[in-house]
Amino acid sequence: MHLTANAETIDRLVEQGALLLQAFHAEHENGPAGCEAEFLRGEFAGWRSTLHTQYHDCAEEIVDRVLTKTGLPIPSGYIAADVGRPS
Repeated sequence: MHLTANAETIDRLVEQGALLLQAFHAEHENGPAGCEAEFLRGEFAGWRSTLHTQYHDCAEEIVDRVLTKTGLPIPSGYIAADVGRPS
């Protein structure tokens, strides 16, 4: 399946995702377990979830464009509050 949507909308979504990802990585570098880094991890996860709601399987095409644009990895699911908590 190929993404079909307004190119301007997709470009804006890519820009938004890139800003969220860059902000997360900047905060994570300053303090990986800090509240701001965790907040931004959640913001990025919410952005990605919203993409999947709207674009389904094609959402990853937008995520891939963000990864290419930024050269940064997607934040893992690790949450600081889970440290030491049994799985």
